Amino acid sequence: MGALPNGIYRIRLDDETRLTSTDERTVTLLPAQHGARQEFAVRCTSGDNYSIAEPTPYWPVPFVCHDGDPREGARVILRVSDFPPIEWKITQGAGPKTFTIVAADVGGPSLTIGSAPIPVFPPILELTSSSNGDHSWTFEFVRES
Repeated sequence: MGALPNGIYRIRLDDETRLTSTDERTVTLLPAQHGARQEFAVRCTSGDNYSIAEPTPYWPVPFVCHDGDPREGARVILRVSDFPPIEWKITQGAGPKTFTIVAADVGGPSLTIGSAPIPVFPPILELTSSSNGDHSWTFEFVRES
């Protein structure tokens, strides 16, 4: 088993913002909001590889994935799909209880989920080089899935 147990999590970039799905395809960062879609099912698929999806009893499931091939600047979106889902490598981050979320299917340099350097609201999430700053996420366990 990997670094995290399977379950439903709130995924935070900092104390104020959480990973949020705002519609059928968009994943962004927003402050904590009652009723917002800010919980995700995190499941270990193998080793340190995980799937991240909306927690829903319906099939197929909306998975967090990258738009197209994994490359610098590719948007992070939700995509409804059957298996196999896009896998993310979740490993220990820079601080205690923090983790990095890295695209698992990249042959070159590591690409992590980070906020695009575009001043828009809500922020756009994209794959970014791990050398472009700290992209440590906090996974707040909510319940078993």
